[in-house]
This record gives sequence, C-alpha cells and structure tokens, in this order.
Amino acid sequence: MGAFWTALQTTDLAVWINLSRWVYAAIATAHVLSIAALIGSILVLDLRLIGFARWLDPRHLARLVVPVAGTALCCAVASGALLFIGRAAEYAAFDTFRIKLALIAGAIGMTLLAHRRYGVWLQRAGDRGRVCIGLASIGLWVFVAVAGRMIAFIHG
Repeated sequence: MGAFWTALQTTDLAVWINLSRWVYAAIATAHVLSIAALIGSILVLDLRLIGFARWLDPRHLARLVVPVAGTALCCAVASGALLFIGRAAEYAAFDTFRIKLALIAGAIGMTLLAHRRYGVWLQRAGDRGRVCIGLASIGLWVFVAVAGRMIAFIHG
C-alpha cells in the first residue's frame, strides 16, 4: 500500500499543491472553515437535542442545520483529500490520522443510523433518545477535531 500512497503524492496535482504556498494555504483555510461550519452547525442541533433552548422545535432547527452540516462535510472531505494527497504516504502511516478517519466514519455512521431509525428530522426519537444522540454526536465530533489538531501537533 505504501507504493500507492507514494505514487499518489507524486501526481501533478499533489506536487502543485505542495509547491504553491497560496494553493496549499487556500485549501487548508477551506478545510478549517468547513470543519468550523460542520461542527458549529452540528453543535447547535446537538445542544438542542440534549435540552438547551427548549422553545426551539428540534425538527425546524434540523431542517436549517442539517443541510449546512452536509454541505460543510462535503467541503471538509474534499479539502481534506486535497491536503492528504500532498503527503499521502506520511499521513497514511500516522496512527492519529487513522484514528481521525475512524472517528469521522463513526460520527457519520451514527448519524445515518439515527436518521434511519428515528426519521430524517429525528421526529420519532423520544427525549432520552435525543439526549443520547446529541451527547454521542458532540463527543465524536469533538474527538474528530482533537485528532485533527493532534496530527499537526504530534507530526507537524
């Protein structure tokens, strides 16, 4: 697999991203802003699910923030993939990177399962179910962010 990652990071696109400060900076900025929009929108809904701002209907709030979170997730994945290809062999070897990917998969999987079980807007979830979903989501996405920062701090 190492040969694949090495080949990936020597593609013209990967070399261009690595050699251009402005391109790399633009992609890194897009990645950070996407993550901020993703976690921010999810956090608003999760806080409502666990009991804050009870006057807000969680279904109406979800109708607002779920599309924002979905768009932000797509942008974060795309920008993250572009950042990854520049140092693919290196990142693929990092335990923290693999942990981050596992946490992202877990967070997305949990969200999809919750929507499948309780409806797209979680309308069939009781109060306890919403609290559990909200707390699990907050925990997973916070750990995703921490794992991302640890990549930079440990391996940067």
